[in-house]
Amino acid sequence: MIVCTVFNPALDVTYRLDGFELGSTRLDAPSHSVPSGKGLNVARVVRTLGEEVAVAGLIPKNDFHRFETFINDQGITPLLYETSGSARVNVTLADPQTNCVTHVNSASAQLPITLQEEFLGFLAGCAEAGGRWCFSGSLPGGFDDDAYSRIITECKYKGGSCLLDTRGKALKKGMLAAPQVIKPNLEELGEFFDQEIKGVHHIALCAKRFIDMGIDYVFISLGSDGLIAVRGNECLLCSPPDVKVVDTVGCGDALVAGVLVAQEREFSFADTCRMAVACGSSKSMHEGPGIITREEVWQLMEDVEIKEV
Repeated sequence: MIVCTVFNPALDVTYRLDGFELGSTRLDAPSHSVPSGKGLNVARVVRTLGEEVAVAGLIPKNDFHRFETFINDQGITPLLYETSGSARVNVTLADPQTNCVTHVNSASAQLPITLQEEFLGFLAGCAEAGGRWCFSGSLPGGFDDDAYSRIITECKYKGGSCLLDTRGKALKKGMLAAPQVIKPNLEELGEFFDQEIKGVHHIALCAKRFIDMGIDYVFISLGSDGLIAVRGNECLLCSPPDVKVVDTVGCGDALVAGVLVAQEREFSFADTCRMAVACGSSKSMHEGPGIITREEVWQLMEDVEIKEV
């Protein structure tokens, strides 16, 4: 089974505001609220693609029932650890008239270090030999930067395969555990190496540096430009098909889901890249995170262009 962790859950609230102006007051604005978190977004896409998946999450008590019900309704197995408080709220303001989207993500509450130890122990108890784990998103306030590194080490010890998708200090510390797969985006790549990344060949060289650090697969997401993927001496530039973009929120999470499912099904490296890019493209055609259709993914895979770099 694929297990997606959620260390830092949120409620995503989206407002549709035609002709939005700063400083104005809007009444009766259409809105949509859904439990979220990068790991949950990934899990929803994995389930849509037809794979069994679980969410192992640290869920605040005041929103626990809502998250548990939502996860169950998605056909996902809930492996949830309850903590006190409420989930943070992320707000998206979308103006269809100007095609402008503004995101405001709230900070997480400071959590006690004892909770970190309890949750890492809980995750270690969930780990099974041969499982495939996805560690994505930020760490909550109060957790050590090496939290991902510690649980990745534990999962690998039990024979699991680990994908890490985070940024900053959590990525740098997490790399010390040598997860089998990482998926930084272009901004996170520049942060990691503390330099401005310019051009395809520069991206490829940075990705190969990760390979030298003991990472098996490196997927660098490029947004609307697709993906650069590296395995050993192979480096592929994967360009997405031309689609009508509706909402880009969660496209990176959908890409991660495509990688997980393709590797679970033992696809070739090139077809893994095709599925990853197709999942991101399908997500961009739908409003809200975690939303794709399986039929679109299979169709879009045929139109993903792959070149060796």
